[in-house]
Amino acid sequence: MTPLLAAALAIAALAALFAAELKRERAKVDAPTLGERIDLSMRPNLALLVIDMQEDFTAVGGRGGWDERYMKTHLGAIDIMASKALKAEIPVIAIRHVHRMPLIRLTVRLFGEGRGLPGSKGLGLSPELGLTPDFEVVKALSDGFSSPELEGYLQAKGVGTLLLTGLDGCHGVQATAHGALNRGYRVEIVENAVLSRDEGAWRRHLAALTGRGAVLI
Repeated sequence: MTPLLAAALAIAALAALFAAELKRERAKVDAPTLGERIDLSMRPNLALLVIDMQEDFTAVGGRGGWDERYMKTHLGAIDIMASKALKAEIPVIAIRHVHRMPLIRLTVRLFGEGRGLPGSKGLGLSPELGLTPDFEVVKALSDGFSSPELEGYLQAKGVGTLLLTGLDGCHGVQATAHGALNRGYRVEIVENAVLSRDEGAWRRHLAALTGRGAVLI
């Protein structure tokens, strides 16, 4: 075996190992959490969750950006839900994501323009959203319930029904929905206020969620 071939094989092996570990990290991040089941009879209230609608993740155009019309339509739908929640005195909870897994951070730094990394200037809610949340949660996993502060707030407010909006349907939204169902919450997904880069995969996630009792509104 020539030195050049040996080097090429070593590089290929390292690349395969990196890809496998990155896939493992992503699966860990997207896995819904488990938790103690709530007593719905003691949780009569609703809350609106706005998931991962941060400036870093809502950019339009360019590499990795969203289609402008698609983003504008969904931002408008979320704003409408937030306005309705305000009038009905339903708390609006903004859930924000920060990448913390090492290989995901490296990948985002190299290929994702650093979006969602600690210290990024775009970790706050998109300025295009016209809402001021009643509460904010920061998470490092896709499931919002991975941050205990979310459950603590919902318990304090007597919330048993969650209205879900935001992105991405295949990541933050589906994981948070499953985390809520695992705890016995009623889950209502505001279909026109959920964004996804893979509509086919999002439809499959929706089928799984509705099969568990989630409702589309």
